[in-house]
Amino acid sequence: MHVVGREHLGPFDVARLTATDPDALANWLEDNGFQLPARLDRALRPYVDQGWEYVAIRLAPEDRDAVLGGRLDPLHLTFASDRLVYPMRLSRLARTPQHLSLYVLAGHRMETRSAIGGQRPRVTYAGKVHPATGPLAQLADETPYLTALEQSFPTPSRIDADHELRRAQTDAPYRRVRYTDELLTVGPGVPVWFLTLLGTAAVALTAALLTLRARRRRPVLPPVPVHVPPRLG
Repeated sequence: MHVVGREHLGPFDVARLTATDPDALANWLEDNGFQLPARLDRALRPYVDQGWEYVAIRLAPEDRDAVLGGRLDPLHLTFASDRLVYPMRLSRLARTPQHLSLYVLAGHRMETRSAIGGQRPRVTYAGKVHPATGPLAQLADETPYLTALEQSFPTPSRIDADHELRRAQTDAPYRRVRYTDELLTVGPGVPVWFLTLLGTAAVALTAALLTLRARRRRPVLPPVPVHVPPRLG
């Protein structure tokens, strides 16, 4: 068990750790004020076997009497790996259904190798991004293709691996479109369809009146005289 570093980042107490024994790691976290879920030692075993480094984070303002409130600034974590992997094993300890929103910047469109115990991941966006400024512009400089994935885990205990991503067979772009039904109104709540119906009825009535008027104006021709020859008798 080794503490690589420990520091305060705003209201966060952040510890970077390495360990070859999951029990020793769990004991250190508990002794230093980190709340641990049950069965953590078994969930950590695959990471210990692979020699991973751990980042433990807890809310701990420097002023112990301070009351935390409002929104928290996000933390930015990076780690080196020869595989594109997103850790998910510890989520199997959750007691409620989990939902994952994953955004991947790479040179190409990406996909997960498996569902790792959840529902099938759904692509909600795929395509190249070209932001002009900001952090996203720096990240997308050499990896401009963004793939957005969503996945639900109704039974977290079934999660059996971390997400490993690979290049998809195609770089075809994709954008999810949402349609919203809305009643269009004019004035004080008058539906547009009602005005359309009135307009159609008015046009039909006008056409009927014009037809009747044209019939009334049509000249009446006199009857054609019929010549009856006299009878011979």
